[in-house]
Amino acid sequence: MTESDDMAPHTLATPWLLRRVNQRYRAAMAASLRQAGLGDLPQPGYWALGALSAGAVDASELVVEMGVSKQAISKLVDSLVELGFVVRLSNAADRRRTNLVLTDRGRDAVTVIEVAISSTEVQLAAELGTSDLEPLRSILARLNAHRDRSGQESPVQSAEL
Repeated sequence: MTESDDMAPHTLATPWLLRRVNQRYRAAMAASLRQAGLGDLPQPGYWALGALSAGAVDASELVVEMGVSKQAISKLVDSLVELGFVVRLSNAADRRRTNLVLTDRGRDAVTVIEVAISSTEVQLAAELGTSDLEPLRSILARLNAHRDRSGQESPVQSAEL
C-alpha cells in the first residue's frame, strides 16, 4: 500500500480506490486533449461525447447514460455547442426534439480520449498484468449492468463527475 492508500478510512476504501483509478484516466484524457488543442472540453464532456459517439442522439439519452439531472445535461450541452464539439439539429421525426451531433472537433476529441484511455489501460495492464485487469473490467461491467437494471440510481445534480 502507498501512503495515499493508507489515508482512506476502511469504510471508504472501495470508493476512494475507484476514485483514484478514475483520476488516472481523467488526467490522461485531460493531458491528451490539451496537447491536441482541445483542452477547453469540460471533464463531463468526455463522457457526453463518448455517449454520443456510441449512439446517444439527444439530451434525454445523455441524462440516462451519464446519470445526471436534466438541468446539468442542459448546461453541459449548451457548453459543448458553444465550444464547437456538438451541434443541435432538428429531429426529422419529432420537431419538438433536438438531436445532438458531434462536429469534426467533437469527433477529434473522441479519438484523443479513446487513445488516452487505451494508453492508460496499457499502463494498468503493465502494472497489474492483463490477467488482473480483465476480471476487474468484467466485475465493474457487471456492477454497472445491475445498476442499470435496478433503476435505483438517482441523477446527480451536477455534471461534474
